[in-house]
Amino acid sequence: MHAIAVLCACLALLAPERACADEISARPAPRTAVTIGGTSVVLIATSDKLYAFVDRIEDNAPIEDADLAIATPRGSSIALARAPITMSEATAGLFVGPLQREGHLQDTFVVNLRSAAGSGEATAEIAYDDVPAAGAAVAPVGGHESKLAVAVVSATLGAIGAVLAMLWLRGTRRRVAAAPVRSAQTV
Repeated sequence: MHAIAVLCACLALLAPERACADEISARPAPRTAVTIGGTSVVLIATSDKLYAFVDRIEDNAPIEDADLAIATPRGSSIALARAPITMSEATAGLFVGPLQREGHLQDTFVVNLRSAAGSGEATAEIAYDDVPAAGAAVAPVGGHESKLAVAVVSATLGAIGAVLAMLWLRGTRRRVAAAPVRSAQTV
């Protein structure tokens, strides 16, 4: 019974690491918002897609007649060009386009909107707070804490096995000692 309690306590050492991993993965996607006329354009960047939500500011209703174009500035400061992102309208007020943000710490977007609620152009920046900082050590999965937990659980299981083996051997000796001694008959 004590062995089970010790084993459960040792396995609980693994729980903080799992909780920490869940906290890291539960962060919201990087986002930003710009206001153009009476509309709000919220940009949300995932690892491979850019989502744009176009809503009226007064009642947060999606803009059904929105014509949205988004571009990213590319090139050097001398020859700066806009690289358009092909945005597809998924539903009223929701646009989705491809985005390759690998290695970027931030991106700048030029948002061009035409609608009855507001038209114009605005610049938006998204800083990717879900990217590890440069020089920061990233703990590998199965780092020192999990190796220590595995070692503790393994040692506990070994100790439990040794105690069970000793108890079994002690019981075997008692049975041998309690057996009646037979005298040898002479022929």
